Amino acid sequence: MSTIGPVTWQLGLGDYVSAISVAPDGRHAAVGSLAGDAALIDVADGSVITKLDEHPFGVAAAAWSRDATTVAIGGHDGQVRLYDTDGNARSSVTTAGWASSLAWSPTDDLLAVGAGRTMQLVDDTGAVVRAHDPVASTVTAVTWSPNGKRVGVAAYGGVAWYDPERDRSDPTRFSAWKGSLLSLALAPNGRWACAGSQDRSIHIWRLWSGDELSMAGYPAKVEHIGFRDDGRWMATACLGNLAVWEFPSRGPGGSAPATATVREQTIESLAWEPGGDRLVTGDADGHVILWPSPRRQGATLRPHDVADSGAGVAHVEWSADGGALIIGRDDGTVEARGVSK
Repeated sequence: MSTIGPVTWQLGLGDYVSAISVAPDGRHAAVGSLAGDAALIDVADGSVITKLDEHPFGVAAAAWSRDATTVAIGGHDGQVRLYDTDGNARSSVTTAGWASSLAWSPTDDLLAVGAGRTMQLVDDTGAVVRAHDPVASTVTAVTWSPNGKRVGVAAYGGVAWYDPERDRSDPTRFSAWKGSLLSLALAPNGRWACAGSQDRSIHIWRLWSGDELSMAGYPAKVEHIGFRDDGRWMATACLGNLAVWEFPSRGPGGSAPATATVREQTIESLAWEPGGDRLVTGDADGHVILWPSPRRQGATLRPHDVADSGAGVAHVEWSADGGALIIGRDDGTVEARGVSK
């Protein structure tokens, strides 16, 4: 059974850890806090490669390019800054609001930036390739289809889909939903788009037929969702409840999820092991919990291990090889713990 090891390194930021992004090659991570601190660190030992420019009103998001050569940091000051792997600033982009949603294309060097009611595409030099028409309300999430042919933008009223190759600023299509969408995930196999909603439900669209369904009955709004890398299982977290839905070819309709209750604390972060079948969650009471992937629908999940120490967990991410967890806490601590296979 997998276990979570002791802390191998630790560093402190000025406040609540609001962003962690691990580079695809596993060497570096970018971290940021609500105090505005940002840094580039070595994943192996936690040493600070360089401190990055502060964002006076707090760091909102961080994201690495697919080739691990460029990291983008977005702030509540409306600035997105691009850096190389040594922390040298390449360029900056001014946005129309909090730059809280960043996503690099899986196939090209294009960054989707969601800020305020707008989404714009930026290349790795910081040049704005296209600014898209405003959506109905504040952008809550942006994500790419696995083939890089569409960018999804979630907001109140649904998901707008844009074609990065089309020389137009309006959506190619729109997946409507009469409510406020808070999170968005696309299945790695390109078949499904799933959004967590303010109205205590998950809304699902089959790509690209437009067929849709909803799973309701959650006790509160659904902010945390994520697919396993093979697209078979999708994890959702709501308060202290973890539910993992199976996605066969016909979809999850009519099925029962595998479930677990994480004591009585709110789950603040979840992440699937890269290329693997383990899931990690972090909660507001400081627990980091390692879960096995379900084997069947409707099962009760039992954790592999629980690390119970420190302040509340704000973010938890896997190292690229699945051998460690990078944990950000609400007191500004960033730490690493090894994970056994």
